[in-house]
This record gives sequence, C-alpha cells and structure tokens, in this order.
Amino acid sequence: MDTPTLKTKMSRSMRYSLFLCLMTMAASSHAATVSFFLDESNRLPDGINYLSVNLTENLTGGVDVLARTLDPLNDLRYCGFGIQKFAFSFDDVTMADVTGLPDGWKVKSDRGMNGFGKFDTGLLGNAHTRTDVLSFTINGVGIDDFESYFAVKVAGLDNRLGPSNAFFGGSLENGSFSPVSGGSDSNLAAVPVPAAIWLFSSGLVGLTVLARRTEK
Repeated sequence: MDTPTLKTKMSRSMRYSLFLCLMTMAASSHAATVSFFLDESNRLPDGINYLSVNLTENLTGGVDVLARTLDPLNDLRYCGFGIQKFAFSFDDVTMADVTGLPDGWKVKSDRGMNGFGKFDTGLLGNAHTRTDVLSFTINGVGIDDFESYFAVKVAGLDNRLGPSNAFFGGSLENGSFSPVSGGSDSNLAAVPVPAAIWLFSSGLVGLTVLARRTEK
C-alpha cells in the first residue's frame, strides 16, 4: 500500500477546507430576510412609503431589525425629528428579548399605537433619543414568529406643513422575502443573494482548480 505523499495530504486538506467554506456559505445564504414598507398613517395620506423595515434572521438564533424613515417623512423633518416608538407582536404573545437598542430606549409590554391598536411589545424612546435609523436585535425568535403588522411613531415633523407627529403601520406580508430553508411564500418576490457571496464562490472555484493542479 502506497504511503500518501506530503503533496497529496496538502491537497486533501485544501479540499476539506473548501468543503467547510461552501457549507458555511450555503447555510448563511438561506438565512431569511424580509423587507417591507409602512405605508399607512393615522394623520397623513395612506399609500405612501413613509418608512422601510428590514428583518434578517441572524446566525445566533434571532432577528436583526432595521427601520428607516424615507423621503416623504424626511422632507417634513423639523426639530427633534425621528422614530420615537416601534411596536410589534408575536403569534404566541411572547415578550420580546431585545438587545442593541440606542441609549435611552426601553422595552414595554402591551403598548397602544394610536390608530393601529395594541401590540405585545413596544420600544420607546423620548424627545432626546429620536432617530431616523433604528436598529436592534430580537433574540430567540425567527421571522415566522411575528404577527404580520408593525407600527411606528415618528415625531418632530414640521407643524407648519402638517401634524407635528404621526403613527405609521404596515404588514410584512406585503414585503419581499429572501429564499429560506423549508420553502418560501411563492407570492412574494425573492431578494437576490448579495454579490459578495458570488464573488467569494468564484474565489473558491479558483482554489479548487489550484488544488487539482497541485495533485498532479
């Protein structure tokens, strides 16, 4: 029986490393993401995309949330403008385990959002902690655990042009979902895999070719 050469051992090790990298990428590329808009309001016209919300399942078993005000609201910006409340519910009335909130924000249960009813979980800022970009993480849940409707309060609007604050709502069911293991809603558009993943895949293919040449 021939003894494997050092070169053969190195090529096997390289192939194994490539396999692990590909498996890691495959797992991460199936993380679910949904992007949707809040296009209803209690004080401003409906049918306008006032805020965007992105939910992304992370690798630690939670959901990263990113909410942004969009141009229709940014054009009404005045002193102290920004998101002051963010509310959502889960299917099983679970209280959310939230981390990564901005300083001065707190988590409260059973919060009313004027014109949009009550929600299990409300994230509350104040006049000094409003922000046009709000990000945080909800631990121990997936996107499927959320009820569909979300609501936000934005304050610091120019009262010379309209109300000084307003509430906004929208449903994730009207959003765009990425592919997810176990199937996805066929009525929703798929979010493309980021270009960086394809670039990294090309690099792995190149390394595979190099490994075969090394074997020879």
